[in-house]
Amino acid sequence: MKLRIILLILSLLTFLSASIGGYTYYSSLTKSTFLEAERRAVAHAEMIKKNLSSFLSENISPVKTLSGMKEFQALLIRPSADSLANANAMLDHFKTTLDVDVCYLMDSFGTTIASSNRNDSDSFVGRNFSFRPYFQEAIQGTPSTYMALGTASLKRGVYYSHPVYQGGRGAPIGIVVIKASIDLIERELEPTSDETVLVTDPQGIVFISSRQDWLFRGLWKLSQDEKRKIADIQQFGKGPWKWTGLEINGNKNAVDKEGNEYLMNKLDLYNYPGWSLIHLYNLEAVSKIVSDPLIKVTGSIVLSLCMLVGLSVFLLYRKASEEIVKRKVFENALIKSEERYRSIYHNTPAMLHSIDTSGRLVSVSDHWIEVLGYDREEVIGQELTQYFTPASRRLAEGTVFPEFFEKGFCKDIPYQFIKKNGDIIDVLLSAIGDRDDEGNIIRSLAVSIDVTERNRAEKALTLAKEELDRYSKDLENQVADRTKKITSILHQLRQLSGSIMTNQEKERSAIARELHDELGQVLTALRMDSVWLLDRLKKSDTEASQRALTMCELIDNTIEEVRGMAIRLRPGVLDDLGLVDALEWYTSDFEKRTGITCVFEHFDVPGIDDTLATAAYRITQEALTNVARHAFASRVEVTLRKVDSELSLAAVDDGRGFSTVDLNEAEALGLVGMRERAGLVGGVLDVESQPGAGTRVLFRVPTGEKAKVAQ
Repeated sequence: MKLRIILLILSLLTFLSASIGGYTYYSSLTKSTFLEAERRAVAHAEMIKKNLSSFLSENISPVKTLSGMKEFQALLIRPSADSLANANAMLDHFKTTLDVDVCYLMDSFGTTIASSNRNDSDSFVGRNFSFRPYFQEAIQGTPSTYMALGTASLKRGVYYSHPVYQGGRGAPIGIVVIKASIDLIERELEPTSDETVLVTDPQGIVFISSRQDWLFRGLWKLSQDEKRKIADIQQFGKGPWKWTGLEINGNKNAVDKEGNEYLMNKLDLYNYPGWSLIHLYNLEAVSKIVSDPLIKVTGSIVLSLCMLVGLSVFLLYRKASEEIVKRKVFENALIKSEERYRSIYHNTPAMLHSIDTSGRLVSVSDHWIEVLGYDREEVIGQELTQYFTPASRRLAEGTVFPEFFEKGFCKDIPYQFIKKNGDIIDVLLSAIGDRDDEGNIIRSLAVSIDVTERNRAEKALTLAKEELDRYSKDLENQVADRTKKITSILHQLRQLSGSIMTNQEKERSAIARELHDELGQVLTALRMDSVWLLDRLKKSDTEASQRALTMCELIDNTIEEVRGMAIRLRPGVLDDLGLVDALEWYTSDFEKRTGITCVFEHFDVPGIDDTLATAAYRITQEALTNVARHAFASRVEVTLRKVDSELSLAAVDDGRGFSTVDLNEAEALGLVGMRERAGLVGGVLDVESQPGAGTRVLFRVPTGEKAKVAQ
């Protein structure tokens, strides 16, 4: 009995010890397994985030390079078949080189004018995408990255846009866009069977997923207003954006609609505000790591108690082997990811490098080595500034490095590198910081774009502009000199013309006096003799008397003609009584001679000097002469008035009119003469006429103080 009690007690103690030991082992194993699974999930999520960020950012520099191509500027500024062909060829080249879906060019209104898919069935050449945020940001001068579903191709893609400038400055004249496929990124994620990797937009729409049934679904429940806003931006098609069924359970756990629990990590994506990487690790897989070995142990309790030591060693060995195998799986996955990252790093056609906090190079890309001509062993561990020019070294050490390690980023810093052969190249360097778990920057990831040729072209353009400015100024000086000489010659010609007209008036006056005084006296004497003969012959010779009478009439007509010629040459009334009486007499005489009704009106006309009166009289004389010769008019009105210190003389007829442009040379001379007379006294002459609408000649000249200023 005692032996049975002892055995029972020993069995109980053995069972109790095994149970306590098993429970303690199970608890510690479960806790450590979950902690290890959580650590590995976080590490794997960070690794996926880095790889994803690398994929999503790999075309930022190429699209900036693409925007600087002169073929696009030529097409946007001067569209033609040749410029379009050149732009399409460049887009095809970049599409093939970068292995992307499509490259295209949009004008400032958002219309696609050139594209590498122009010959495909889903071509969107001619379509307007101004509603896309990547266009709206780029046309305002800000490069943009954007993930969306294509409206034409219905394919997911990452859009990289950059503004195109005319001459590298001013407002954008268009934008270039590179669209990369999302399918390639999904294939590269390669999560394990126990993981789910998602990328969501700020509203929670799943855009990238290792589970295809969750694509374009809401990670959380969406309200109708949220769905309507998503539909308005046309970023993810037409919906309906159903809910995935995932619910948050605690801070780090989530449960789907099938009841599966997940360890969830949410990480923000670089360069995509509001976008998140969601990493879900199935907790059932963690439970299996603990429960499977335990089930095998408890399945044979008796055998386990009998062979406790041997079985414990076996289980421990088995557990250790499983842990080693799983660790190797994770390590292989990490190695594969690092190899993929290294391949992308070295094969990117850009100068990439990383430095530590002391400014020493820790890695450089193959393109960096190729451009500068060094061997990798020569540069790793060396200070980056060792390969800078002195000015760039001072800029880096004094300003850029301190700010970078404080802020964690820098953009478009102008540096000069010294190549191994001594050549100097210009670059624009941009960098972001790689941080540790505490947020401290431990290294940089920098990209340098060679802008040597662009800077040379800009310098040559500046020199050409300076030379053009010098030539333009010299040409302006020559034009000013020639203008001054021409002005002087015109002034001399005007003085000569005025002198000629003055002398002409003097000659006319002299001729008029000669006709009136000399020839008039002779004709008067002849008439007196003719009358004397007439009186003597009336009784003696009737025929001779008749001839004498005819002579008297002829002499009378000649006297009238001579008087008229003298008056027309220089009317005495103009000199004796002034312009108004002279025009009054001339218009009456014109009406008598031509039979054309001529009305003369004058209002508030002051005393006018002889020069101005002569000019006004001659202009009226020429205007009425033109009416008599060419107008075929029945009525002409002459108006003389003074308005606001300005003398105005107008002659308006109802004749057939003419085109002021299509004048023959003889007709134009009369107008030129009138304008010349008007200009000599400081006035202007306007002629208004149209075929069939009569003619209006208007002479305006300032009087008083205005006349002095005009002269």
